[in-house]
Amino acid sequence: MEQNKEKVSLIIEGGAMRGVFCAGVISTLLRQEIYLDYVIGVSSGSANGINYVSRDLTRTKASFVDIAANPAFSGMKYLLNGQGYFNTKYIYEDAITTDIPFQFETFKQNPTSMKIVVTDMETAKPVYFDKDDIATSAELGLKIRASSTVPLLMPPTQINGKYYLDGGIVDSLPIEKAIADGNQKHVILLTRPRGYIKEKQRFSAIIRRHLRAYPEVVAAIEQRHIAYNRSMELIEQLEHENKAFVIAPDQLSIGRMERNVQRLDAYYQYAERAAERQLPELQDFLSSR
Repeated sequence: MEQNKEKVSLIIEGGAMRGVFCAGVISTLLRQEIYLDYVIGVSSGSANGINYVSRDLTRTKASFVDIAANPAFSGMKYLLNGQGYFNTKYIYEDAITTDIPFQFETFKQNPTSMKIVVTDMETAKPVYFDKDDIATSAELGLKIRASSTVPLLMPPTQINGKYYLDGGIVDSLPIEKAIADGNQKHVILLTRPRGYIKEKQRFSAIIRRHLRAYPEVVAAIEQRHIAYNRSMELIEQLEHENKAFVIAPDQLSIGRMERNVQRLDAYYQYAERAAERQLPELQDFLSSR
């Protein structure tokens, strides 16, 4: 494998199907052989992260574009039978060995460090699953599923007797974790345009009722906008210090529930072009001290 860029993190935001933007950017990074030595992904960002670490261009696109054509991908019938609107068992556990197989050995052999962010339902604190502690493809798929488990839309994911939810509840943009782990520079892939300010969670009454047994999780959801906006302020500060490089869409033409393959494919290609335009600046950023 090509040498990784050391002490540079790749932080990949979630956002369900908005993650197709990050997939398009990752396609460009892989084609240009831009390999960073630390990856941390949240929610759908963790699904993008494993494709980046396994350096699989085909799967990078298939995971966010082609998969949407499969009837098993999502739908109200899955929500009504308790599996969740997005059929996460199929997406993250079944498809990983069937429709869009994952190169687990390549993933494990890559020296890149990777963290998967999840929310512990009992403590409402972030847990960072480490690539080095994952022994099988099935275990990896289950932890990616946990990171992407959106309350109301999907049931909690159980791992070794504990329940987990979407990592974005408590650490949507894990810049502080990336710094704490020793990274000196950061490449950040966002799924919303620059300048986005998160507002307080809507549907609070529904969430409180749905998660009444987990008041700490409810509190974290209701304070999520504060944590998110604080992380964005830190990222902007690091940009001014030439310690962060952000790639974000100029436009947002799809939503988190998008299933139209043509629109997903168009947005994927848009992201590839957006990343290509920023390549000279990115290369300068990575080569500068």
